[in-house]
Amino acid sequence: MPDYRNNATEPAKSSMIPPARSVPSGVERAAEDAASIMIGIASVCGIRALSATAVSDSPARSGEVTAPWAAIPGGVIDGGELVLLAIKPSMWRPFFDSAAWVLGSWIVAGLLTMLGRPIAGFSMAMTVQILLMVGALGLAFSIVRWIPTWYVLTNRRIIDIRGVRTPRISSCELIEIRNTYVHASIEERVTGLGTVSFAFDKAQLGPRVWRSIANPIEVHAKIRRVIENAIDQYGIG
Repeated sequence: MPDYRNNATEPAKSSMIPPARSVPSGVERAAEDAASIMIGIASVCGIRALSATAVSDSPARSGEVTAPWAAIPGGVIDGGELVLLAIKPSMWRPFFDSAAWVLGSWIVAGLLTMLGRPIAGFSMAMTVQILLMVGALGLAFSIVRWIPTWYVLTNRRIIDIRGVRTPRISSCELIEIRNTYVHASIEERVTGLGTVSFAFDKAQLGPRVWRSIANPIEVHAKIRRVIENAIDQYGIG
C-alpha cells in the first residue's frame, strides 16, 4: 500500500467559524453545523440530482463555491476550504439495508399462509398485513436514515453527515488517509454502484466508508487526486 506521508511538516488545520455572539451547546452546534453544510451543498448542487457530483475540478468554479459556504454563520467550511464533491449514497441504499426485513416478512407471511396458521388472536388476513407492515416499516426507517446522509470532499478533509434526530458530523484530514480502496458488494455490482473505503494509521479514526455511490471508479479517482494535491500542498511524508 502506498504511504502518502513524505515529510514531517505540520499540516494546516481547517478552522471552525465561531458563532457571531454566543457559544451554543454541543447539540445546538451539531445542528447548526449540519444545517450549514446542507445549505452549502444545496448552493453547490443547485438542488440537482441527489447523487450527482457537486463541483467540477475547475479552479474558477471552486472559487465561486467558496463564498456561500464561508458566509454561513457557524459553518464548518472556512474561506480557504473548497468543496470539491458533495454526494449521497444511491437511492438503492435503503432497499439494500432493509432487504432482510422486507424479504423476511414476505417469506414468513407466505409460509404461515401455506400452513394456515395465523398469529394467535388474529385472522389470516390480519396476520399477513402485520407481517408485511413490519417489512414496510423496515424500509421506511432505512429511507429516513438515508435522507440526511451526505459524503463531502473538500481540498482538506472528507466529511460524513449522518443522523436522523441529532445531526452527526465526522471529518478527517486528507493527509491522515493512508490508502483508499474501491469495491462493490453483489447488490452494488448488479446496480452499477460501489463503495469507497478509507484506511488510516490512527486507530481511533477507524475505518470509514462511502457506501453505494454512483460512478465509484470516477469518484475514487477524484478522491485520490485531491489527496495527492493535499500532500503536495502541505508537504508531509
